[in-house]
Amino acid sequence: MTAATSSGESARTSAEWENGELVITRPFDAPRALVFGTWTDAEHFARWFGPEGTTLPHCIVDARPGGTLHFCHRHANGEDVWVRGVYHEVVPPERIAFTCWFSDAAGGRVERPAFPAEMRLAATFTEHAGGTLLTIRQAGLVTDQGEVQGWTETMDRLGRLLAHD
Repeated sequence: MTAATSSGESARTSAEWENGELVITRPFDAPRALVFGTWTDAEHFARWFGPEGTTLPHCIVDARPGGTLHFCHRHANGEDVWVRGVYHEVVPPERIAFTCWFSDAAGGRVERPAFPAEMRLAATFTEHAGGTLLTIRQAGLVTDQGEVQGWTETMDRLGRLLAHD
């Protein structure tokens, strides 16, 4: 098990490798229902999801079992990375689980060299110290290819959004 914690604002985000999964944890000073809602509302999701310097110019969030997740990560250099997924579990305000893969703009699967064909994510929202402890488990990765930094920056963005809403 390897743990990583960043400095500054990110010091509250921890990352560990546990049984082949990347486990990200981060406490937020916000009610559980509010934190959960940032994952289920496309407008909110598009405002925080992704590392620093990315935007989501296209974002569909149909957060229900069998519903679709489809978004475009636009990087600062102009590169677009499309992701599509399907929700397997949505239990407000406790848990969201989905499978996702790289796609094209139409949602068709595409291969991205050195990345898995499919990844599984589960986000658990637990009441903690008057706020929420968010735990994300990402399975399907073979090694860290920037996900720890990406999730840390993503959690920082979510923290800033929650501080202003």
